[in-house]
Amino acid sequence: MKGIIPKYFINELLHQTDIVNIIHNRIPLKKIGKNYNAHCPFHQENTPSFTVSYEKQFYYCFGCNSHGNVIDFLINYDKLTFIESIEELAYINGFKIPYDKKHFYQKFNYEKRNNLYILTRKLSHYYHKNLFHIKYAYKYLINRGINKNTIKHFNIGFSNINWNNIENKIETNKLNFQEFIDIGVLIVNEKGKKYDRLKGRIIFPIYNKNGEVVGFGGRSINNTIPKYINSPDTEIFKKGRTIYGLFEILKNNPKPKKLLIVEGYFDVITLFQFSINYSIALLGTSITNYQIQLLFRITNNIIFCYDGDFAGKEAAWRTLKISLPYIHDGKYIKFVFLPGGEDPDTIVRKEGCKNFEKRIKNATHLSKFLFDKLLKNINLESIRERSYLSSIVMPLINKIPGKIMRIYLLQELGNKIGIPDHNVLMKFNVIETQKILKKHDKFKSLTQMTMRTLISLLIQKPKLALCVPPIKNSNNFQLKGLSIFLDLVKKCIEFPNCNTGQILEMYRNTKIFDKLNQFAKWNHMIIENQVTKVFLDSLINLKNKILEYEYNMLISKDRNIGLQKNEKNKLWIISKQLKQ
Repeated sequence: MKGIIPKYFINELLHQTDIVNIIHNRIPLKKIGKNYNAHCPFHQENTPSFTVSYEKQFYYCFGCNSHGNVIDFLINYDKLTFIESIEELAYINGFKIPYDKKHFYQKFNYEKRNNLYILTRKLSHYYHKNLFHIKYAYKYLINRGINKNTIKHFNIGFSNINWNNIENKIETNKLNFQEFIDIGVLIVNEKGKKYDRLKGRIIFPIYNKNGEVVGFGGRSINNTIPKYINSPDTEIFKKGRTIYGLFEILKNNPKPKKLLIVEGYFDVITLFQFSINYSIALLGTSITNYQIQLLFRITNNIIFCYDGDFAGKEAAWRTLKISLPYIHDGKYIKFVFLPGGEDPDTIVRKEGCKNFEKRIKNATHLSKFLFDKLLKNINLESIRERSYLSSIVMPLINKIPGKIMRIYLLQELGNKIGIPDHNVLMKFNVIETQKILKKHDKFKSLTQMTMRTLISLLIQKPKLALCVPPIKNSNNFQLKGLSIFLDLVKKCIEFPNCNTGQILEMYRNTKIFDKLNQFAKWNHMIIENQVTKVFLDSLINLKNKILEYEYNMLISKDRNIGLQKNEKNKLWIISKQLKQ
């Protein structure tokens, strides 16, 4: 897939991107010396071993061996594909991706997605205008207490499309029914008859984080079953990666102090109308890993609102377990449980904004919900059951990367099972952590051999390539790593301002990519002002190795078939050089 985007563009994109900013927007980094440190987001640890280098534009963890450039980080942390990572960075930097013309099919798909975005935007505009012409639909919203300003804010619409004159309705000259099928609005049966999936429904446009309409939600106004319908997953819409109302919030407040997750469209809309303008809704699914990571990049406080019945508590428990691996220190989740039969839309109308805000203020903390849930069937008078409680709580605590939160939960656990000294429990936690580290720790120290030293230093300091003299007839020398080193030199000279992250990207999908990543994070322990000297000394060693190789080859040839005059002269020169 990588070939569909020109390498020069990827290189320029990496040159314009600061990996420190990208990662710091997701996890808190602390500057230590010239690098930035944090607790690793990819495994649990007590001492920070995750390092980000601004100079190299590279990250690495000595604990679990995670490493790479900013593209690798987005792939591993945001769970994006390679193409999605490039698109994300291009959007952040305001670049348009110049897809390679040779790869027409992939370029066609990219342009097709853009066409779908244009269509959904026009369709959303049509739905919105249409609402004000359909009196019974508009009256339905007014009767539900939704005012005109709120309707406009969320661009709410109504669908009653006549497919015979749709071209005029959405201001397009070239009608492509397949595109309506592709965005999930139109259904065609086996006989070729077209059906509007959303016809007769109030329409809620669903935006992605970039403000593009990617799908629609539809609510029946005449008790048609099902009451709610969402667009199916399409090329531009994925339920597990989209959150209703988030774009509208970020448009006015890029860094909200908290976000309230509710169930439905009308919950978000009504709360907004009551000046609670930080609510969002999932699209009929449980929260996904991607969504929780996305939300924690935006805010430190996430509050989940559920029904207080059994189903609501079970949904909250699933959410808690999904969220645990992303709760770093300073990140919090809480839960609000509403009275039976109520939802945010109804209860805020009964109680008013202030009383609803009190519910949010008094939300149940993660720790209370966790222990309340697990203690229901535990008899703390029994040593056996206290031991059982510990056995089911400890694995959950070990999923949390935040050290302070883990200590707090260990204290809570200790108080409940009769071990008030949390340090005793911490010992068990350390043992568990060591097991995890042992499982993931594949890093092997690299010996400071000449070629490894040269390759490592060159990857970490690409400008050193200017120190490398031309090496003639390099294909004749069977020195392990020499061809890799010379290829690196060539690339570093070709792109004189490149950094470590850019160099590594040039080798993605090659056999040596993983090995080069190892070299990139190798801690050579060389004082900064001595790096160039060590590199030059290593070049001298390389030169001597090449001379030794040539010398041995000539000696071998002389013993077997003899040398010509020019070869004898060459042998004499090499011998003299080796003695210097």
